[in-house]
Amino acid sequence: MKRSVSELKLLAPMALIVVVAVCALVGSLWMWADQADTLSRNREESLVKLGLNQMADDHALLMTPITIWDKAVESTHVKYDKKWVKDNIGGYFESYLKFESNFLMDDKGAIVFAYRKGAEADTQSFDGISQQAAGVIKDLRTRFGERAARGLSYNSDSNHVGRLIAVNGKIYIIGVSFLLPDSQDPKLLAYKPYIAVGTHELSQQELVALSQRYMVSEIKLVQPGQTRPEGSAAVTFRDDSTGEVMVELVWMPDTPGRTLFVRSLAPVLMISLGLGLIALVLLHQSQKAAQGLIASEAKAKHMALHDALTGLPNRTLFADRLKQACERLNRQGGQVSVMCIGLDRFKDVNDTLGHLAGDELIRHNATKISGIIRSGDTLARLGGDEFVIIQTDTDGLSTAALAKRVLEVLTGTVNLQSGQVFSSCSIGVTLIHDSDVEPAEALRQADLALYRAKDLGRGQYAFFEVEMDATIKLRKTLETGLREAIHVEDIDVVYQPQVDHFGNIVGVEALCRWTHPTRGPVSPSYFIPLAEECGLMHELGSLVMRRAMTDSHRWPGLKVAVNVSATQLRRASFVGHMRNLLAETHTAATQIEIEITEGVLLNDDTTTQTVLRDLRHMGFSIALDDFGTGYSSLGYLSRYPVDKIKIDRSFVSNLGVDPESEAVIRAIVKLSKALNLNIVAEGVETRAQKAILRQTGCQIIQGYLFSKPVPREEIDEMMRHDRRLTISDGNVDGMKQVS
Repeated sequence: MKRSVSELKLLAPMALIVVVAVCALVGSLWMWADQADTLSRNREESLVKLGLNQMADDHALLMTPITIWDKAVESTHVKYDKKWVKDNIGGYFESYLKFESNFLMDDKGAIVFAYRKGAEADTQSFDGISQQAAGVIKDLRTRFGERAARGLSYNSDSNHVGRLIAVNGKIYIIGVSFLLPDSQDPKLLAYKPYIAVGTHELSQQELVALSQRYMVSEIKLVQPGQTRPEGSAAVTFRDDSTGEVMVELVWMPDTPGRTLFVRSLAPVLMISLGLGLIALVLLHQSQKAAQGLIASEAKAKHMALHDALTGLPNRTLFADRLKQACERLNRQGGQVSVMCIGLDRFKDVNDTLGHLAGDELIRHNATKISGIIRSGDTLARLGGDEFVIIQTDTDGLSTAALAKRVLEVLTGTVNLQSGQVFSSCSIGVTLIHDSDVEPAEALRQADLALYRAKDLGRGQYAFFEVEMDATIKLRKTLETGLREAIHVEDIDVVYQPQVDHFGNIVGVEALCRWTHPTRGPVSPSYFIPLAEECGLMHELGSLVMRRAMTDSHRWPGLKVAVNVSATQLRRASFVGHMRNLLAETHTAATQIEIEITEGVLLNDDTTTQTVLRDLRHMGFSIALDDFGTGYSSLGYLSRYPVDKIKIDRSFVSNLGVDPESEAVIRAIVKLSKALNLNIVAEGVETRAQKAILRQTGCQIIQGYLFSKPVPREEIDEMMRHDRRLTISDGNVDGMKQVS
């Protein structure tokens, strides 16, 4: 009885502590949840505002192919052509740009033409709309005037303004653009430009599409006086003069904090239970101490044999399990397979999203694999992105079936907390028939097969074969040689001229070459991917960039193009590194052109945009290489600061053979001119290709027709001959373009 009273005396204050702690914890969780929901709502509101502004800007941008045109000036200010105005400012804007109402203002600000829903309309009926558009027109005039004051010419970006306004409980997109010539004709430039204005009512379907694009709940239009749902997010349109709410776009935001709070209630109760158990620990200290020692011993044993990140067996336990499997093999016969699994391009996940994202992907894939193997098999993690499976009582067909199943479950898009990634894997397999095979040898064989699977293109499996030893040794030799060559700067940089159709050199592209001391010349198509896989791309790229900057001093006025990989561009220190190289080599950024591939733009993230804009601000020009072969889009060209596009050699090589290639090139040239971009065709090898490119309007070409990549001394010689090259049969016969 006395013991019970003493226990109660101990439990009473502890119970009070538990209650206070639980209340404090619940209150803290609720405050955190509310803050998280507020941040989520603010983020969604910012995204929707960004999407609306981008939608308005895209509408206005599409006006520029019509408004930046000699014909537009000639048909308005020079000699007013009503039919042209009706067909283009009226019908074209409505049919192709989705502007239901359009009008044209002369250089004095008077409406001279109006068009609404398929027919010409009374200009006086547009006075109200013109007043609403006055602010947008003022913005465009200000932008245009600032560029003129700075001596800058207009382009697609500077000759359009798009805005969203609210009128009579509806939201409209207003696009405004000057009618300007696309030539430098001084007569046309002398005219004060007309202004084209288009309006488009934002539909519910477009709001639904905007909701889906930014993954928010359905956006709805709320009129003044209508009640907004409690806790909703909104984008509000107000009267500029009075501040009165005109209309609102409303949706229900995601509430991750509240969701997490609800899910955390059970753990909070568990915590309170755990705190209650502390009292029992104090009352039964001796017994709990003994149990703690046992638990600590078990945990230490588990940690010694298991991976801390995934809880899977580690290398030590793997070796023991394989040894046991081989002993059963000696008694019962059959086969045991060892399957080595490596995640493809796992380093890119760590580099772009961080190591926490990499750890999350590792855990995700460990769970996926664990769900498809048999209970008698073993899945272990050896470290990094490498898993291994021990499959007992198997044969070649069963092992192949399991490998295919692993490839299937590990291939696809994975949603991580920090972003979305595409995951895949490669698998190497070895079959053990002999129980005397050591675990280290079995793992080595599976690892060699894994290298073979990656060399074959990743995303597949390969069985170990004896001849793989020689292939892997060669790869290791080349990797070691490349690492040493980069360290001692034993990498050659050659240059291929970029010329106009008369043979005048207008630029050069820097290309790297490597000759192994014993293996001889190694193709760039092999050693550049090898550098990517071995983590040497930044060092190799820096070497080539430094060499190109230094050599650029030999050719004043000639721009040197240098390829930059996605791996380099996504390094946080890349912009600072480029700034240091400019200072080190005393080079002006305007002499260097950075070439990127479309894969750099694939993620379409703000980090890439920021890096490219910083480089452009420093003075570098940006060229988009291999244009047309990947994920090209008008969106990329309008969002990213690109100065030049390079037509991929696959289109050029088919000129004169495939009519579609010529049609594609004509379309690319027309697009580049509309967006005021320079254009280069690479891989030009024949006079016929040169002639067709000239007809399409592509003025700059690069290829073996004029010159293969040559050392800098030969470029010096070319520069001494008035920067002019001539076509000779030796330039083209029996040669194929190599990057």
